[in-house]
Amino acid sequence: MIEPNQTAFIVKVARRDEDAPENLLTVFYAVIADNPDSGVQIVKEAVKDGAEVTLTEVRLSQATAQAIDLLPGYARAL
Repeated sequence: MIEPNQTAFIVKVARRDEDAPENLLTVFYAVIADNPDSGVQIVKEAVKDGAEVTLTEVRLSQATAQAIDLLPGYARAL
């Protein structure tokens, strides 16, 4: 559940495909955090080193976060 001081952020992760280095793989993650910086940090800790992790302007509603069982402090690939 999202607490009043938390937001469900969407974070973009891009990295080179190990099998085809000319291709860039992009995955979006949802994360509940107190602020955008901590949300990005949570995702960085969940993905491989060298991935480009950037915050998007998209946010999830509390209803959507609950529907996908999103837990504070954990990143979930979408």
